[in-house]
Amino acid sequence: MRVALLKGAVALGLVASVAACQPNPNANIVNANQANVAQTVQFGSVTGARTVQVQRTGGNELLGGVIGGIAGAALGNTVGKGTGQDVATGVGAAAGIAAGSAAGRAAGTANSIEWFVRLDNGTNISVIQSEPAFATGQRVQVISGGGQTRLAPA
Repeated sequence: MRVALLKGAVALGLVASVAACQPNPNANIVNANQANVAQTVQFGSVTGARTVQVQRTGGNELLGGVIGGIAGAALGNTVGKGTGQDVATGVGAAAGIAAGSAAGRAAGTANSIEWFVRLDNGTNISVIQSEPAFATGQRVQVISGGGQTRLAPA
């Protein structure tokens, strides 16, 4: 019984740690493959912005469901004896899968800002990043390369 509780507590801790992970679309953080590589810089002005949610693709929902299912089954296994214990284990696993999947989905979502920029050549673009913040009309550098674009104050 103590082992099952310990396993359940460890699994719940893992679910909580997955839920705490948040993607951070931030222009001040760049990938290592962007270091020492020439990138194109254009200039423009911010014309507007809106709040968006960035959904990370990957196995967060699946991982959360697996961890939640294990934790739920371990906790359910501590309830009752015989057939009642089997039922409690199954119900705990099902509830854990649902809760873990929801936690994994939430862990892969973060708020950010979509910035609208009119480049000096007249082209309009949008770039999603949370930091730094800009004001409408503010001049910005649009830094592009390696399939990524970020904004920085001009």
